Amino acid sequence: MSSRRGRGENGRRPSRATVIVALVLALIVVGSAVAVAYLTPLMSVRNVDVVGAKVVDETEILRVAQAPTGTPLLQVDTGAIASRIAVLPAIEEVTVEREYPSTLAIDVTERVPVAIVDQDGKVAVMDRLGVTYQSFPDRKSLPSTFAGLPTLVTDHPGPKDPTTTAVLKVAQALPQWLHDRTASIEASSPVDITLVLDSERRAVWGDSSQNDEKAESLRQILRLKGDEFNVSSPDYPAVK
Repeated sequence: MSSRRGRGENGRRPSRATVIVALVLALIVVGSAVAVAYLTPLMSVRNVDVVGAKVVDETEILRVAQAPTGTPLLQVDTGAIASRIAVLPAIEEVTVEREYPSTLAIDVTERVPVAIVDQDGKVAVMDRLGVTYQSFPDRKSLPSTFAGLPTLVTDHPGPKDPTTTAVLKVAQALPQWLHDRTASIEASSPVDITLVLDSERRAVWGDSSQNDEKAESLRQILRLKGDEFNVSSPDYPAVK
């Protein structure tokens, strides 16, 4: 026996009027639910959760966020809250989302300090993207958090400078033992990078590729006497 879809028990299709009435009723239900969510305190902000804050004080994030507790979630301008938080220097990225029934979730990504640079007579902290976001009068004023960072020395340090980008890539790839011994990283171009070690010996690095191999090659030859160690071709290191 064959069956027919879209017909009632009597085999007739629903009338056009019936369909329209059903759609109208559905819209009323949806509209009512939206109105309840938008106009009543049933789903208002009662909790504000901050995720990702390690260095930045969570209290400071909440202070600048100015989250409107008691306001229905649908009325909250999440973009405005995110913009206020993004002003904090140590925040790289922030997202603010509604989590029903009553929570605002703030997810922050903090800047990763990679190097320090001399800038306008001060010492500035540069993040992994090449952005300077904190400055201090001199090196003695640097907090211990930043004191161990290498100094970046390039002609035009900044996020749009290819040489800066290459140096930061190298700085982040250094193993801890070498990072701790690197006083500064100098570069005149993306392929002319040199590490200046705390012993004032120099390690010619070349470009920002094969960083693991170069670090291992340097570790092997640092035991030799010399002032300059060239590991730009890690398979064929040279000492002067």
